[in-house]
Amino acid sequence: MDLLRLIDLAPSLSLRTARLHLRRFTADDVPMAIAQENDRRIMRWIRDAQEPAAVQARAEGLAAPWRGLDGEWLTLTVVPHDTGMAAGIVVMRVTTAASATMEFGYRLSLDVHRRGYGFEACVATCAFLFATIGVRKLVAYCAADNVASWRLMEKLGMQREAQLREYTLLDGGWRDEFVYGLLAREWQEPL
Repeated sequence: MDLLRLIDLAPSLSLRTARLHLRRFTADDVPMAIAQENDRRIMRWIRDAQEPAAVQARAEGLAAPWRGLDGEWLTLTVVPHDTGMAAGIVVMRVTTAASATMEFGYRLSLDVHRRGYGFEACVATCAFLFATIGVRKLVAYCAADNVASWRLMEKLGMQREAQLREYTLLDGGWRDEFVYGLLAREWQEPL
């Protein structure tokens, strides 16, 4: 994995697909991130409601310079070409540099759900990380109840590798979480 190359590309990282522009998250995107964090319909599978100061700090942190440290999120803003408006984010982080493994995740505004944007953004992200950065393995997590998310992962070719029982506290109850993985040698860009 060429982590130095990713660190070098991070400030101006930009990926394009037929319908989307994925560009580096900036301070201008903070209001969109805060609005998503405060929308329980979007966040119900990710985390419980947080205090406004914590939401603000997390959103501002997404725009901070990315240094490539284990666990530090690199965030891209998802912008559909037809609207030119920020519609969500794709995040990625090094889980362990020594194992050349990265985690990625995604979330989109409800007004763009069911258009295939999440899948299209994830395909572009996976292709970039495997082909350009040389990531050996990608992993992703989701609440077991989040059927749309794990179906998207399976559509990408990811395999369910684990079920972490009662792993995440959401809405006052412990939820199982699925772990998905995809090795570089298994990657076949979906049509």
